[in-house]
Amino acid sequence: MTCPVCKTKDARRSRRQFAVDYFLSGFGVYPWRCRNCETRFYARLMPLNDALHAHCPLCGNPELKRISADYVNSPLSFLWRFLRIPAYRCEPCRHKYFSIKPYRHRSAEVGQLSSAD
Repeated sequence: MTCPVCKTKDARRSRRQFAVDYFLSGFGVYPWRCRNCETRFYARLMPLNDALHAHCPLCGNPELKRISADYVNSPLSFLWRFLRIPAYRCEPCRHKYFSIKPYRHRSAEVGQLSSAD
């Protein structure tokens, strides 16, 4: 998370201290504190545009791998398999889950030239 004051990427989640902190958390806006300048600010875990696409519910990673639904064990997995809901696996935290959100295909880095150029 980037601090809006000093622009460093050394911010951490701050504890919820007030009723407004709990209220905003219901909408996905959490309190953060910069470790560099000690500024407290509010921000989402990820941009709203990214939140509308499939991402890991544990770590928020959008880089997912599509897997067979047979590998996911959850209490309602039989229902998700019957409805043919896609199953995903997060590489960093190895969490396996179903998601009805659309998967965002990430292309190669913008600005890189192909080898044919």
